[in-house]
Order: sequence, then C-alpha cells, then structure tokens
Amino acid sequence: MPSRLPQAALAALAGPLLVGGAAKLLTPASRLAWPYRKGPLRAPLGPRLAGGAELAAAASLVLLPGRAAPATAVVTYGTLTAVAQSLDGQRCACFGAARLATVGRAHIGANALGSALAATLLACELPARPRLRGATAALAATVTAAAVLFADRQRAQGAADAVERCEQAVAAVRLYVSDNCPACRALKQLLGAMEPVRQDRVTLTVVGSGSELPPEMADMSVPCALPVDAAGDPVCSPVSGIGAVKALIDTIVIAGADAPHAA
Repeated sequence: MPSRLPQAALAALAGPLLVGGAAKLLTPASRLAWPYRKGPLRAPLGPRLAGGAELAAAASLVLLPGRAAPATAVVTYGTLTAVAQSLDGQRCACFGAARLATVGRAHIGANALGSALAATLLACELPARPRLRGATAALAATVTAAAVLFADRQRAQGAADAVERCEQAVAAVRLYVSDNCPACRALKQLLGAMEPVRQDRVTLTVVGSGSELPPEMADMSVPCALPVDAAGDPVCSPVSGIGAVKALIDTIVIAGADAPHAA
C-alpha cells in the first residue's frame, strides 16, 4: 500500500527511543554516567523521567493516527538534538551503561536527521496501523540494541588492543576521571588495592566534560588514560574504559629501588 513506507519510516524512529528509554529505566542510577547533577533532572529521578518520556514518545509513534505521530517525533528528536548540543563533550548516557563515546557531532547529527525525517512525514496520510508500526518498531529496536552492543564491544576491544600493541616502556599514566562516572569510582577502588609504588605513578585529573581532555583524547569517554615515559612525554596510544585503563596501569615498569620487595 502507498502508506506502508511512510508508516515504516515513522515506526523506525521509535526503535532508538525504545532502547534508550528502557536502558535508562532498567539500569541502576549508580551505574549511569548521568550528566545532570542539580535540579529536577539529577539522578536518580532524572534518568527515570528521561527514560519514561522516551518510552511514551515511542508508544505515541506506534499508536497515534494522522499527523499527531510525526509531530510527536519532530518534537522528540528536536528536543534530543538540543539536549545533545548542550551536552557536547560530556559522557553519553543515551543507552544506559553502554561504553559509548562522549556526546559529539554524530549524536547531534543523528537526532537532527531523525527530526528532519519526521518533518517530511507530516505531509503524509498516516492512518493508525499499530500492528505494522509495532512490528517495525520492534525490528528497529533490535537493530539499535545490536548496534549499541557491537559499538560497545568494539570500543572495549580497541582499547585492549591499544594496550597490547604498546611496545615502549610506560613509566607513568595520566588518568582522567569525572565525579559522575560509576566506572571511575570502581577504578579508584582497584587503584587503592595496588602497590603504593604503582599508585604513585598515576596522576589523577578530574574533568567535567570531554572538552577538558587533551586533544588526542577529546572523543574518548572517562575513565581514560595516557601512557607517558620517564620524561613525561606520551608514548603509544591513549585508552578508555575501566578494563583497558587497568591493563595500562599494570604495564607501568617498576624497576630498581622502586620495585616492591618480595615477602
């Protein structure tokens, strides 16, 4: 039918909203790198409000007839574009605890594209087709979840590979964390269990957003770290993620008088 393609396009916009909304509602607030620390949007209420709003918008895209559904999509994705713009450089809590990059041009552009697509659907005749839209939304949500999981694993694997490829001696590590980062808190606990001489080789810097990171780490999410040599010059590639940072710190060369004595 002529209206099937616009119906499917509209329902596809509900997929990311379903995944993002469910992730915010189901992930404990303590595990979310939530960017708002004050006001009504601060954790733990903020993620629940945002997640609930995304799920409500997704349901509207599936159920509402006529222009109401695309109008809802325009408003929703327009709002997400504005939010992403205001959070440029900060940790991305878009899909819960997934280790995604900081909010940047890709996030802003994807939301703006969603809003633009929804705007083109305002001129279409869209009677209520809940079954068709529901099936398409479910498929879009599955694809979105798979893409998020793939990107999450790729970032983690890439960071681990960067540590393994580093053949230069690492004398110290510059570690960057933020106050609202659950992984950063867990990493600090791991550091506390390491030998003091290794802890002394880690310089800790607390940042508020990705814009405060060194240029070569601007697209990374915290915790992230930069290996340096004895002169303080960077060696090899910076890494991001609790596992990769822990592995990098473990490669710090402790020798001579600084090495811990065996019991």
